[in-house]
Amino acid sequence: MKMKFSILLVITVLITLVGSAFAIPVAKMDFKPVGNEGKVTFDRGKHSELGMKCNDCHASIFMHMDEAKEAFDNNGHLTQFKMDDIFAGKYCGACHNGTKAFAASKDKPENCVKCHKK
Repeated sequence: MKMKFSILLVITVLITLVGSAFAIPVAKMDFKPVGNEGKVTFDRGKHSELGMKCNDCHASIFMHMDEAKEAFDNNGHLTQFKMDDIFAGKYCGACHNGTKAFAASKDKPENCVKCHKK
């Protein structure tokens, strides 16, 4: 009985370690808008701390990662995600609507600096 429990415990620990080895690291990603709004830094760690999972956005709100390169121009500027789309509830605006997270809104310019850094 103790042997079965020990084996089960070892298997459980190994599965946990292997699973964490394949996890996406917590990191920050910088995006450069085409205009002069200032770069946007997406902080995976902060979103993760708030209970968000990768699939919360990547399965429904955002495109698949292999298609992401099409969102950028040759200078590395983010061209696909327009602020008007975000204000309309697309992309980041799906959550940053004032209900689930702080509002990305023309009516709340004080919130711009929460994402856009000069």
